[in-house]
Amino acid sequence: MAARWIAILLAAYAAACGAAYPERPVRLIVPAAPGGAIDVVGRIVGARLTDVLGQNIVIDNRAGANNIIGTELAAHAAPDGYTLLITAGAHTINPSVYRKLPYDALRDFTPVSHIANSGGLVVVVHSSFSARTLQQLIEQAKANPGKVSYGSAGFGNATHLAGELFNIMAGVQLLHVPYKAAGPAVNDLLGGHIPLMFGPSPVVVPMVQAGRLRPLAFTGPRRSPQLPDVPTVDEAGVKGYEMTGWYGMYGPRGMSMPIVDKLSAAVREVVAMPDTLERFAALNLEAVGSTPAAFADFLAKDLRKYAEIARHAGIKPQ
Repeated sequence: MAARWIAILLAAYAAACGAAYPERPVRLIVPAAPGGAIDVVGRIVGARLTDVLGQNIVIDNRAGANNIIGTELAAHAAPDGYTLLITAGAHTINPSVYRKLPYDALRDFTPVSHIANSGGLVVVVHSSFSARTLQQLIEQAKANPGKVSYGSAGFGNATHLAGELFNIMAGVQLLHVPYKAAGPAVNDLLGGHIPLMFGPSPVVVPMVQAGRLRPLAFTGPRRSPQLPDVPTVDEAGVKGYEMTGWYGMYGPRGMSMPIVDKLSAAVREVVAMPDTLERFAALNLEAVGSTPAAFADFLAKDLRKYAEIARHAGIKPQ
């Protein structure tokens, strides 16, 4: 009988905590540098969550090691709902490309919500690069194996695997140049220090539209609504090629479900707002907004998918 009453009291306490939460600002860890795709999405969502939750969502950029530094920080934070993490496909790619991570991608986190999907990456080049079509890029790469380089947001990042998958399916040998995040890679691309990138849509689409980068192809299964004249990689001649992405929110393992449910409902409210949908659409993002259970299921499936891609690409874990 005593155990039953203790359980009831604990449940009531947890519900009360969920109702009162949040009572102070919430830190949202972005495991990438300012200006990267995760940062862009994090700031859009964080600003609206501030309104919905009635407390400031403070962006904390912790870039490095393909999102691992910031992700580890979130994994070891107190599970009280005051430290959250927003990240992307690297979360489920890293277990397949790194020998040892300082956390378990599933066990050490509490899924909150699958925020959005990216329709694909954009194959973009510096204006001085000679190739003006994807086929010209392939021809140039075949004529100069290992000499045409492409930048990425880090080893094992989707922007890296996109290039490795392209190498396999197009029969070329592009040279991979990893950066700490998408922002620094794009900056070097704009400066002409690297000629090519499989760039995340939230970062490079505005630059393409402004004429600062030249698009060759889109990696999604369909053309980007923002770049309707740009063919998909499949249309441009590499049949069957496809690479897309996603963004999601988590907390540390052990968060109380009333708080998780409140956060998840808030995220779903934010991504359904007309101005959020408009901003997402401009960045070629499709709003999702899922329950914690649906996001957990998605993460497990994505882990298996990228394990297969890494295996076929012959990527040796570092």
